[in-house]
Amino acid sequence: ELKEKGLFSIKHLAESHSEVLLCRLREVCLALTNEVTNLRSKVSYSAIVTLGELFVTLKKGMDSEVDEVARVLLQMVWNSPEFVQEAASQTLGIMVENVTAARAMTALMSSSSAHTYYGSRHVQARKCAAELLLSLMEKTGGKKLIGTAARAGRLIHMVVKLMQD
Repeated sequence: ELKEKGLFSIKHLAESHSEVLLCRLREVCLALTNEVTNLRSKVSYSAIVTLGELFVTLKKGMDSEVDEVARVLLQMVWNSPEFVQEAASQTLGIMVENVTAARAMTALMSSSSAHTYYGSRHVQARKCAAELLLSLMEKTGGKKLIGTAARAGRLIHMVVKLMQD
């Protein structure tokens, strides 16, 4: 219950005094990602929703935290009760809508490949990553999103892997 009150306080601060969070954003996000993996699904769910609020409120201010948050949320997409999976998927969608498109793409590709979501039990995480990458491509346009040849190569490699599934 105490953790849930703390998460509510962070959410309230994000909505009303986001500048307070910006100076300690790294610490706040580390604490939140730790709570996302909490064994109590109610606490995990609240932490995921709070991260979504931070993305909505701070937008591109969250760019520096995208890699770690995407990694943890993709893990929760395949390794949690259904309502937590849905919240993690929704928050990843909120992340994609609010941070820099190139940062979101890099984080999704890094998180997806770093945790080898190509195994059979990670179908949900692969599907979620593929849908988010597709929405990024549609929203931003392929040429603008890809940018460098190295990034294009990584994206093509990942798309081929996802298509094989």
